Amino acid sequence: MKSSNRNIKGFTLVEIAIVLLIVTILLGYTVAMFPIQQDLKKYRQVDREMDEIIEHLIAFAQVNGRLPCPDTSTDAVAPVNTIDGVEDRVGTNDCEAFFGFLPGRTLGLNGDYDAAGRLVDPWGSGYGYAVSNIDNGGADRILVTANGIRTEGMALVIPDLFLCEDNTTVPGDDIDCSVGEANSPEVAANVAAVVISLGKDAVLPASSNIQAENVDDFHDGSNDKVYIAAP
Repeated sequence: MKSSNRNIKGFTLVEIAIVLLIVTILLGYTVAMFPIQQDLKKYRQVDREMDEIIEHLIAFAQVNGRLPCPDTSTDAVAPVNTIDGVEDRVGTNDCEAFFGFLPGRTLGLNGDYDAAGRLVDPWGSGYGYAVSNIDNGGADRILVTANGIRTEGMALVIPDLFLCEDNTTVPGDDIDCSVGEANSPEVAANVAAVVISLGKDAVLPASSNIQAENVDDFHDGSNDKVYIAAP
């Protein structure tokens, strides 16, 4: 009779424990990174959407010889007091207001609209929009009057919106946007229009003077026309 010895190999409990530990660590890392990846995805999306918005604003200006007015809740005609994605004008040369929501439907923009008709950013907040109300010394608002720039001439068209950078995240006074300002350096002056996404922390505008500057053009009761670009 012949006998044979067979070596039966397998994983020991120690080896299995090590593998499980490695898998747990990798899984934990993946789960921890998921919110960050989602945030990055939304920031890339908002960049694409804002590029598209700018393209539509330029196209609108080329066709109509002016920039659109914001969409506000102070419509002069019915339906009154509604946000509907359509610009709100007064006659042919003025706006109901010069800060409000982006008139997405007027611009023919596709995208996500909320129940109120606002074009919303990836975080669900309506895109804000401001246009300069510079006039010609009279009733005409040059930038929103058809062919206003061509009629007045570039020398007289000096928009009054400002864009600066700031990293401050606590309540405070108006952000001073000026050349050489260390805390909030000027990015651009004499800006014709600004498109605004309040970003991830849009639900906490009161906690940041950056957001307080960006939610309207009368921060602290001052018509300062300053808007903030922040990380």
